Amino acid sequence: YRRAAEHLEVVQGLWDSYEDDAFVRDKASKVFLDPQRQHRLDHHGEFFSVTGPLNIARSVQGQPVIFQAGISESGRSLAANYAEGIFAGVGNFEDAQAYYSDIKQRT
Repeated sequence: YRRAAEHLEVVQGLWDSYEDDAFVRDKASKVFLDPQRQHRLDHHGEFFSVTGPLNIARSVQGQPVIFQAGISESGRSLAANYAEGIFAGVGNFEDAQAYYSDIKQRT
């Protein structure tokens, strides 16, 4: 899960390489990109070294939705820190409420 967390840090940093209005695409002035709105990542971690920026424009929504599946301690921490949606296999409503509370305490 340490690698997964660092991977998410890297890809989120790459997805944020460009501000929303970085691609001017102005034919009249022949300006395609405002370099002031482009950012290098310069990530040097335990598992990855990535300079960036990403070599494609930012998507309309900015980033894809992050889902996490798992109920282990490490999986719960990863989900609490990064996920926007969480798949969890719990057996009953009370277990689901306890899982939800645990995730909320970790954020």
